[in-house]
Amino acid sequence: MHRLLVLVLMMVVCGGGLLAAPAAARTGERCFAETGYCISGPIRAYWERNGGLPVFGFPITAQRVEMVEDRTLQVQWFERDRLEIQADGLVTAGRLGARYLELTGRPWQRGERTACQGNSRWFEETGHQVCGVMLDYWNANGGLARFGYPLTGLIEEQIEGRVYQVQYFERRRMEYHPEYGGTPNFLLLGLLGREVLRLEQDPLAGVPACAAQISPALKAIYTRVQLGRPLGCPTLLPGNDLPASTTAMERGQMLWIDRQQGPPMLVQPARIFAIIASGDGISFRAYSDTWVAGQDPDRPAGTPPQPGLFAPWRGFGKVWSQDAELRRQIGWAREAQARPDRVDFQLFDSGIMLVHLREAGYSYAFGNPANPGEVQVIR
Repeated sequence: MHRLLVLVLMMVVCGGGLLAAPAAARTGERCFAETGYCISGPIRAYWERNGGLPVFGFPITAQRVEMVEDRTLQVQWFERDRLEIQADGLVTAGRLGARYLELTGRPWQRGERTACQGNSRWFEETGHQVCGVMLDYWNANGGLARFGYPLTGLIEEQIEGRVYQVQYFERRRMEYHPEYGGTPNFLLLGLLGREVLRLEQDPLAGVPACAAQISPALKAIYTRVQLGRPLGCPTLLPGNDLPASTTAMERGQMLWIDRQQGPPMLVQPARIFAIIASGDGISFRAYSDTWVAGQDPDRPAGTPPQPGLFAPWRGFGKVWSQDAELRRQIGWAREAQARPDRVDFQLFDSGIMLVHLREAGYSYAFGNPANPGEVQVIR
């Protein structure tokens, strides 16, 4: 039902803003057999004035009192939104985009300006920009008051079993739906009302039964990763407390894991991960460690561009020297030698999860380890 309620890409604009309210907005009760809930009063007036069913979806709760960011408010949840009556009587949309990112272990981070097709607007407040058709929709349908600031750039996300390009705002998620190619339904607003309410009520919703097979040390972050970009189920026994080392780079980090220890099924050559931070987010590259003492130099040749930078050490240096694109992306080392570390490590259907034990506060969930891909950093 909810996916058939598609969002019209460009609503009729009156004077550059939202449709004007009727002279006498109806505030009596209006009920929906589809969900069994009704709307009335200021919330009904706001719902009807600002787009109704295509924009907000059906109500999925009654109007009720909730704590919202340390304030007690009258609120009502809809498929795509949560409407809130403020202390002064003003109705506003909830900050569901920010809340969903928080609940799925991806609190927003400041971005950097990147190339953008079509018209664009940069928001210094969050360091993100909005481009093309998303900016057109943002401008025509309420802008800052309705959507808030952008909290991500354009990213890929799995929604109802398919991967879409989406962008998160403080209050909303916009989604490109190519299956509607070129029709007015090409851009939809995400079902954040349903998704956030489900997670608020059950933080483990959507976590598969195979979670019982996951290392206890990893389980706490697995539930958060699974809600963001699912990893699936474990494919091997976990490697607990494995020897590792790490080096800080100009734009990221290199991490070595000794996988020759642990359960027999896990024993493999040591692996090196290059975790790269850029304006497009965080990505990674994975390598087998082929460095051999006495056969390969401890440090590759080359003169750092300034004091305080170094060529990376040993196995890190070998993969760094052989991969020009990696050198360009991650830069030089900010430490003369690697530091010892310990990690918990486990393979999954769709990626890898590891937790630093000495680098306190950092956990990583990687996608397909064979290619550069997305990384979720859980702090």
